[in-house]
Amino acid sequence: MLNNIKQIRKSLGITVAELAQKLNMSQGNLTKIENGQVDMKAETAAAIAAILQCPLDKLIAEEKDNVSPLSLPLNLPADSRTMAVRDNNMAPTLISGDIAVVRPCQTKGADGIYLLQRQGREVLRRLQTLSDGRVAVLCDNQAYLPEYAVTAAELEISGHVVSKIAVVSLS
Repeated sequence: MLNNIKQIRKSLGITVAELAQKLNMSQGNLTKIENGQVDMKAETAAAIAAILQCPLDKLIAEEKDNVSPLSLPLNLPADSRTMAVRDNNMAPTLISGDIAVVRPCQTKGADGIYLLQRQGREVLRRLQTLSDGRVAVLCDNQAYLPEYAVTAAELEISGHVVSKIAVVSLS
């Protein structure tokens, strides 16, 4: 996830150690967040923004001229996290560059987009219950065929996509 944490932290003269201590997290984890190597939970982003006394949109969005401020929903569940969409398998619903807001869960509820563990990777796929009780694992992008149908017990679900933040390039 693209962020400006390191730049803002340094401009305020705050060290990684100081910020990590205030967040009650390891310096290593904070460094990974700053470098975009791991996604951060919504509550972590809010805590960092509060400590650095900057708007959340300035913290997580790349600075560009003539860009309107980013509005984020404030009523996100505390246990939700953000995840950068890196492909177009779920287009047009989610496209590369969008930010998916994911709430942890291990079982399928209503049909929708879920975060799955597949061959050691996290993937976003639409899950749809079929008439025979099995679950279809689908890409929204019509260029991709339905992947497969399985029983709900065979799915390795990590979370449910509850919202998205569309990122638009103005270049």
